[in-house]
Amino acid sequence: MALSINILLAFLFSLAAAPMLNASPVAMTVGIVATYSAVTYFAPISNGILQAGLQKELWIADLKEQPLPDTSFINQSQDFSGFVNNNTLHLAEAGVDPDVHLNYFSQNADELPIQAIDDIPHEVLLQIWSTSQTKHNNLLEAELAYDKRASVLNRHRNALAKNMAARTAYAWAAATNDANNKILNLGATDSVIDGIIDMQAFFRDLDLDMSNMNIILNAQHAARVRKEDAKLYKEISSEKGASIYDFKVFFYSKTPYYTAAGVKKPFGSTVDGTDKKSSIIWSSEEVFRCTGDVEVYATLGHSGWQADLFSMGQRALNGKIRSNAPKFFGAIL
Repeated sequence: MALSINILLAFLFSLAAAPMLNASPVAMTVGIVATYSAVTYFAPISNGILQAGLQKELWIADLKEQPLPDTSFINQSQDFSGFVNNNTLHLAEAGVDPDVHLNYFSQNADELPIQAIDDIPHEVLLQIWSTSQTKHNNLLEAELAYDKRASVLNRHRNALAKNMAARTAYAWAAATNDANNKILNLGATDSVIDGIIDMQAFFRDLDLDMSNMNIILNAQHAARVRKEDAKLYKEISSEKGASIYDFKVFFYSKTPYYTAAGVKKPFGSTVDGTDKKSSIIWSSEEVFRCTGDVEVYATLGHSGWQADLFSMGQRALNGKIRSNAPKFFGAIL
């Protein structure tokens, strides 16, 4: 192919120059090609304008994508996707337990009192998660060796998954420190393992089924566990579903921040130097996940951009079942 292109270019040049030199175009073509071949045989030319049409760019057919964190912790929840109707979910939170009376009729001549223990209904709309539009230009990207279109769509999916996981971890972290939720604010030299044991005692005292309890260890707390007990760290990090003091262990990087005083910061707020990144605890029986419609929105062949435009939208909601008064959540700071 290279030789054919050289001959063609030499012949076109000869057609234009031969009349001025009173020479045969064919003879000039043969002379140019022979001279060029002889020179480049002894002194190969690696670059040059005349060879621009003969160069071939080699692209590795692989694209290094952004790392996708482990978001499997979301599965430790109740899947309510089957109960979604028109992107709406109806929840019911059990009311209070009735009072218990000991030997009531030995001291009272009246009937037992009637007590309202009505359940608390909730109707929630699934949230709408949307990605920004991106352009895919077939003309500009035709020379790429990898599938750019597939890469673009994959990044939309990953962006939704990463954002949803971060917001889920935020929603499932304790917001209050009270009789049913615990925020444990450790000092710089306090034992993380001791903190986890204290959390175990707190939730056991609430008569919870500890087989439903989960913990996400952030990187700093995981490192402190490793320094305190290397054998224990190896056990919890070597296999999926491992437990530490009754808590099923997960590792995730986007856990929420709390102030030094133990106050949960708003999602996405600026992190100050004194803020603390949390490890979070939750019960699988107290949280839910559900997904609704998923759509890829495409404007193909947009005339103004001469490109295809893509965005992705998903209806989903990951939250707490007892939204009015959440129970059995924890955070270690």
